[in-house]
Amino acid sequence: MNDTYVQNQDIQDQDVTPIDQPAELEGIQLNWGPSEFVETPNGSQVLRIAPATPEFWEVWNRNKETLKTAGISCSPHLPDDWRVEWRIDVSNDICIDEDKSYTLSEVIDFVKQTLDKVSEQSQHNKLQYSSTDVYWLLHDMLRYVNQNVSGVFVLRQIQKGIYRVKCMVEDFAKQRSRRKLKAEVNRTAKYLAELTGRHPSWGEKEEQ
Repeated sequence: MNDTYVQNQDIQDQDVTPIDQPAELEGIQLNWGPSEFVETPNGSQVLRIAPATPEFWEVWNRNKETLKTAGISCSPHLPDDWRVEWRIDVSNDICIDEDKSYTLSEVIDFVKQTLDKVSEQSQHNKLQYSSTDVYWLLHDMLRYVNQNVSGVFVLRQIQKGIYRVKCMVEDFAKQRSRRKLKAEVNRTAKYLAELTGRHPSWGEKEEQ
């Protein structure tokens, strides 16, 4: 494919380390519990909870409004026992639960969400893509799909400049069935030929 659209080739690894805690906490380290997905009237959130510490109260009293903006709040858990709650709005994010298995339909929704995020930036992309670039991008995407999804999807040209994505599961199944039947017929014909010395007209002769 044309390399005109390849950017930042020197970047091999992206930083995928989860955010440890908001920078607004000014460097103090709280003992955060595991992340928990919660549904609220305002949408999906990730909730983490930590015991409040004297260092936290110092920052809270000094910078309360900024912490609230960052999703930090505090509430009493037991008498004289307060906890810090950190809520992250993920309503528009891609949330993948490590303890859940997903259907193909759900995976496709994730792909759509990902492409929507890319599409949001497409108006800022001034690069040009040739028809060959577009074809091989789609072709390679389907090659990856075929390695991970049952069935065979192909980008079939139906006329010049027009392509159709076609699932070949049914076609391949029919082809395998026909090949199997043909092999059985030929084996039967070979067996009869060995018995009678005459090869049936409906069986294919093996090449010598």
